[in-house]
Amino acid sequence: MFNPATKDDLATNLKNSVHELKGDLQHAANQAGRDVRGLVNSAGNEIAHASDRVTSEIRSNPVRSAAIALGAGVLLGAILRR
Repeated sequence: MFNPATKDDLATNLKNSVHELKGDLQHAANQAGRDVRGLVNSAGNEIAHASDRVTSEIRSNPVRSAAIALGAGVLLGAILRR
């Protein structure tokens, strides 16, 4: 069987391994959080850019934009009616 010194060494090694694992998990969680924040910021920038483009298109072609909106509304109404 194990002698007391071996048990103490094993317990110390286990504690050290758990501590290292905890640090690794915290680092991975922090990195994942940074990555998600970056993706959210990027998506927000893309949405703002798309919104600006749509606004510009509507202002430059109001009649065509109104016709497209009317057509989309009619199609959506027909789909929802069923």
